[in-house]
Amino acid sequence: MKTRADTSTHTSPAASINITVDRADDVENEQSLGSSSAKEDEKHQYLGPRALTLLGGSLLLVILLVTLDVSILATAIPKITDHFHTIADIGWYPAAYMITNASLQPLTGKVFTYFSLKPAFIAFVAIFELGSLICALATSSKMLVVGRAIAGMGSSGLMNGVLTIFAVSASPSVRPTMMGLLMSFAGAGQVIGPLIGGALTEHASWRWCFWINLPVGAVTIVATMFIGFPVYKAGKTNWTFRDVIRDFDITGFAIFAPACIMLLLALEWGGSTYSWSSATIIGLFCGSAGAIIAFIIWEYRQGESAMIPVSLVRQRVIYSCLINAMFQYGGMTVFVYYLPLWFQVIKSLSPTMSAVNILPTFALQITSAILIGALTPYFGYLAPPATMGSAFVTIAAGLTSTLTTHTGAGKYVGYQILNGVGRGITMQQPIQAVQSIVSPAMIPVATATVAFAQTFGAALFISLGQTTFINLLSHALRTYAPDVNAQDVINTGATNYLATLPAGGANADTRHGVLRAYNHAITSTFYLCVGCGAGAFVASLGLGRTKLETKKDKKKRDQEKEDAQNRSEADERRGDISSSSGLMESGTSGSARDGTS
Repeated sequence: MKTRADTSTHTSPAASINITVDRADDVENEQSLGSSSAKEDEKHQYLGPRALTLLGGSLLLVILLVTLDVSILATAIPKITDHFHTIADIGWYPAAYMITNASLQPLTGKVFTYFSLKPAFIAFVAIFELGSLICALATSSKMLVVGRAIAGMGSSGLMNGVLTIFAVSASPSVRPTMMGLLMSFAGAGQVIGPLIGGALTEHASWRWCFWINLPVGAVTIVATMFIGFPVYKAGKTNWTFRDVIRDFDITGFAIFAPACIMLLLALEWGGSTYSWSSATIIGLFCGSAGAIIAFIIWEYRQGESAMIPVSLVRQRVIYSCLINAMFQYGGMTVFVYYLPLWFQVIKSLSPTMSAVNILPTFALQITSAILIGALTPYFGYLAPPATMGSAFVTIAAGLTSTLTTHTGAGKYVGYQILNGVGRGITMQQPIQAVQSIVSPAMIPVATATVAFAQTFGAALFISLGQTTFINLLSHALRTYAPDVNAQDVINTGATNYLATLPAGGANADTRHGVLRAYNHAITSTFYLCVGCGAGAFVASLGLGRTKLETKKDKKKRDQEKEDAQNRSEADERRGDISSSSGLMESGTSGSARDGTS
């Protein structure tokens, strides 16, 4: 079925995209959602219940795979730092994955627009698996970082692919509930990720955190091969090198990727490897700023063919969703990585038990995500849950920053419950809002842009978190434990160094000082979560009255459609009667004239 793209003075190749769906017998016709910018009456084909169930199972596997890999290192990082005898790269283990992920995200929107979803999707899974294999075989911390970077390249297409396939497969009436289910699986991946990572690290080896991806990825590839995906086909099939450069905006990507990398390198190295006033850091910041300005100018000139169309991101709802997604995922990533570290260092818990202790966050995140997904078809508006959830997250992060070495379970469990509820009701709103106001032809690019905002936010704030942690730890060690060498503590790793300091005896004061220093450094990273929550709250106000089609709206629309059809049929019947009457009168007049003659 051909899908109309928004018209403009500049004709984009995306405007001629054809969208077809395998298993046509399972397709149901419904109107697509939208606002004035997305043609509310545009027709689109969606999968029926049987095909959607089969497809959904495969998508859930992929969501689980991606989120598992993001969080599985949360409880394994202390053991990894002990194995390689350094914590200098602790921020790079997640950041390398996210830098490549974020840099490639916008480009994957073009890939899924112009190429068949299934082979492109499987190719991204294969790249992800290669990166996981390198991580599992890593013989140095640097090799592990390289493997994480390659895995991030593959992951860049997985989340966007899942969201794109789902957006064109599920009808608007069931999409919120299904999206809630998908997001709950994303939460489940974050729940079982630390649990699996902790168990494998404690009872086998941290390397199994990566080996486990291989069979899961293999199952995903096999499953997707037998599922009928919606297929995007470009308007032209004969590609030339010039076509690829123009339509995929390779020039834009060549400007965009270095801008991201330079910015994140500056944040990662600043205050640790190099001083903030060093020529290296200043040069990276200046280079990043210059590249970003050049990228914006280039994208503006490219129009609708741009990797990130300016006409898309300048819409209030779109840029509000991008900002909200960036802050939400940035704060969540910092929380996921540093709360388990607090449990292991301050509470002396094993990796497995530290994962068990963060279950309240993700259990409530799953529950609230499913609940809000089920309720959305009844009230439709996206701003209220996004705003309320962001407020909950901000308050919870502020409370978590007050943790001390003596904080009891009642407080840190309660803080996590508030955090989990907040994230569960807000994290799916940006994707739903963006997909609801763009035409189907623009869904891959729009989804990739939101996915980029999420990934970039996570990479940005985990780098800021690492910088904050290392700098404050060095300062706090000099304050609370002046007898120890701060660099020795940093290089040795938290759990290894504390193991050399018995709880009693002459080392008791030193041990207590080291614990206070670690507590101060870790809890200070949660201030970033407070800022992220506040930023997400402000951005959520930009959603305004964005509304998904509710069941009541659908019923009203169907009734109006039926009434219009009935009126049309009635008009046709009246026309037929009038025509028949006219013919009869004509026949009677003719007979009368014949009689007179």
